[in-house]
Amino acid sequence: MNELQIVSLEKNDITTWDFAMIKSELESALAIYKTSVYTDETIKSAKDDKATLAKAKKLVEDRRKEFKEKCMAPYNALEPQIKELVSMIEEQRQQIDDVVKDYTERQKQEKLTAIKAYYDKKAFVLGTDAERLFERLLDPKWLNASTAKKKYEEEIQLAINKAAADLESVRKMNSPFVDTLIDTYCETCSIERVQQKQDELQVAYDKAGLSNQVVTESAKADVKPVASDAITADASDGVMIKVYGSKNQLTQVTDFMKAIGVRFEVMENV
Repeated sequence: MNELQIVSLEKNDITTWDFAMIKSELESALAIYKTSVYTDETIKSAKDDKATLAKAKKLVEDRRKEFKEKCMAPYNALEPQIKELVSMIEEQRQQIDDVVKDYTERQKQEKLTAIKAYYDKKAFVLGTDAERLFERLLDPKWLNASTAKKKYEEEIQLAINKAAADLESVRKMNSPFVDTLIDTYCETCSIERVQQKQDELQVAYDKAGLSNQVVTESAKADVKPVASDAITADASDGVMIKVYGSKNQLTQVTDFMKAIGVRFEVMENV
């Protein structure tokens, strides 16, 4: 098979190559290879053709790399000096940026203090849930310098009003799991998530074969929850149990006990 007529380009400067002509001639030459059929008897021919194509590819690639290196030489000579200038500029820019960031952070903290003070003044309608709802209701954009005092005060009031209405809706559900549902709302500010939690607890409650009791005020008064992973009933009642499980499992257990009026204490792990 005829060897690719590209070897003659090896001694020519790549900038003098007529790429359109080379491409046309290459297409014609490669067409011969495309129609070739190799068998076990002509495997040597296949190997020779493969070597020819590899040689042609290497020639073109070598010339490309040589030209690239030649083109990059002026840039490579200047790059270290350019980077040095950029580094000098960036070092000073960073110092100034630190000052700006410090100022911005102090401004945000001052604004946060003002926002919290206004919130505390208006959030009395949220009762004991006001404090833990603050971070959930806080909109980060209120801390921006571009947000005017009047604007964030209006939005704070709207957020408080919505939260108060949502909490009232949760209480009106008359769920035996009301305490857990309120906790869920304070964690998510989502009535949808509260309803999901109610459905989850109700399904588990029904599976346990428990009646849908409502906790009495006296039973609620006996509940003394303390954050922990070990739950122990008051020994004065004559029964002591220990329950071990995941946080989610223990939450469901305490929910059930609250719902049916069981008196319990949650003890810290020793």
